[in-house]
Amino acid sequence: MTPSRPRQRVVLLDAFGELDDVAEPLAGLPVEVVRAKRVPSGPGVVALLLGPRTKLTAEQVAALPDLRVVAVTAIGYDHIPVQEIAAAGAWVTTSAGYCTDEVAEHTLAFVLGLLRRVMVLDRSVRQGRWDVLAARPRTAAGSVLGVVGFGRIGQAVADRAAALGMRVAAYAPKGPDDAFEERAVERHNSLTALLAAADVVSLHLPLTPATEGIIDADALAAMKPGAYLVNVSRGGLVDHRALVDALRSGHLAGAALDVLPTEPPPPDEPLLALPDVIVNPHAAWYSPEARRRPFRMAAAYVADVLSGREPAGAIARPRPASRAGKDL
Repeated sequence: MTPSRPRQRVVLLDAFGELDDVAEPLAGLPVEVVRAKRVPSGPGVVALLLGPRTKLTAEQVAALPDLRVVAVTAIGYDHIPVQEIAAAGAWVTTSAGYCTDEVAEHTLAFVLGLLRRVMVLDRSVRQGRWDVLAARPRTAAGSVLGVVGFGRIGQAVADRAAALGMRVAAYAPKGPDDAFEERAVERHNSLTALLAAADVVSLHLPLTPATEGIIDADALAAMKPGAYLVNVSRGGLVDHRALVDALRSGHLAGAALDVLPTEPPPPDEPLLALPDVIVNPHAAWYSPEARRRPFRMAAAYVADVLSGREPAGAIARPRPASRAGKDL
């Protein structure tokens, strides 16, 4: 007797996701949608929906012979082996764009909070002071916002900052010219020049080998004295020891961070003890709508692959033709 073929499974590996949001775009396809806490192995798994906190290794990919697509339910993909997945014959997709408005709004909240010194003034009042000069707020209008990275989110931040009367400059060597021209954003081909010109520097880059530690001690030293740093992208973009030094020395006036190298941070994280630092729990992406959106997007991309279509969210295509063209 011929052994029966294992049932085809789509596995959700993200505790934030609801199975219903994944199952709806896959309705009508002969797959079972299941949740798992660990990366599975063996035949029958055709798709993984992978959250940003679940790391995937090349060895785990090799143990999934029927894998057709890894759909990341986030924007960043530094936690998965993209090339190894493609070499194994599977697509890789991300949910880029699912939280553009949320992250752009959070960034502007950070920028305004830093310039207007909202958190510092609040703490001074709670400590019994009633002094406008306790933190010396600055005006946003006329201040220079330096955007590092000019993709969807960087452009959305620039639009909002311009509406506040801020001057916007950006560093993005590979960014499209029309994105700068349409917004009258000053383009810098040198990161150092941008850092020296900006009153607030905001990071909007993926974490890659080329961008890891891009804001190091030299970059921080290049920033204007009294400037602020905002990071809503990835903690690994910044050398945090150097950042602590720049803040303690007074070279930087403050920082607002939604991401850290270690999340959650240890109790002795030095940044948590600094009065001019705002730290949020990787929350810039969040809204009730954005919580559901990446799972629907990722599931739709899985449905595309399993139906023989190219997924719109693809960042890597399968290299071997055999599995990519295989029907359910």
